[in-house]
Amino acid sequence: MSVRSADDSCTGPSGACVAEGRWNFSVALGAGVRTNPLVGGEDIPLVLVPHVSYYGKRFFLDDLDLGFTLADNDANTLSLIASPGYDRVYFYRTDLQNFFLTGYTAAGAPSYLYAKTAPAGAEVSAKVTPRPRRITYLAGPEWTFKYEEITAQLDLLHEITGEDHGNEIRAAVGLPILKSKGTLSANVGITWNDAAIVNYYYGEPAIYRGGASLDPFAKLAYTRALSSKWRFDAFTEYERLGSAIASSPIVDKHSVTTVFLGAVYAF
Repeated sequence: MSVRSADDSCTGPSGACVAEGRWNFSVALGAGVRTNPLVGGEDIPLVLVPHVSYYGKRFFLDDLDLGFTLADNDANTLSLIASPGYDRVYFYRTDLQNFFLTGYTAAGAPSYLYAKTAPAGAEVSAKVTPRPRRITYLAGPEWTFKYEEITAQLDLLHEITGEDHGNEIRAAVGLPILKSKGTLSANVGITWNDAAIVNYYYGEPAIYRGGASLDPFAKLAYTRALSSKWRFDAFTEYERLGSAIASSPIVDKHSVTTVFLGAVYAF
């Protein structure tokens, strides 16, 4: 999320203020994990997390997200953005969105054994054929809104890399809960994927074809400055997978939990 500060002198993600026209680099060193909902999928360790961003007058970059601001004022920002498809992170440890992880090994397309209970109570087993899930990018308009200390975001995205031609909606609201020496904030939101995206990642020909999925999430984050260069960050996020994803034969968990705490150094 990118919003303009009240004095119109800087911009930044999720309401954070950064100098306009300057590259920003930071790296977090800590301990954390993202659970993997796939059958046989290994949880993803979070150890070393770099971050790079640039916010110019119009163009901005935030890690793997690119954007161009069309209109901007103190309360509203309308941009065009391009953002990678997220679900690939569960299939490949070497996905670009997992590049900050240490200790992973390269992996090809995984194979899974479908063994779920059928409605009649019979056990169903079928071999799922491995297939690749390529890197995808989605693009479309992003609207961000700020009212006092509340921020909101709405993205309407379409897959543009020609892999699934799906549509995705991302929406979130964030607000600070407590401010003292540190800041505790909360975010709640949803991700909606149409059937094309759901089946690109979680469908299996002749075995399973799902529909659209609505995945709600909630996140708590705490940050506290330790010095001019160092700060302490901690967060936990819980995402509930929609039934179209959770019912897939390659999925055996109905939720994803991510936790991390560590020290961040800003260059």
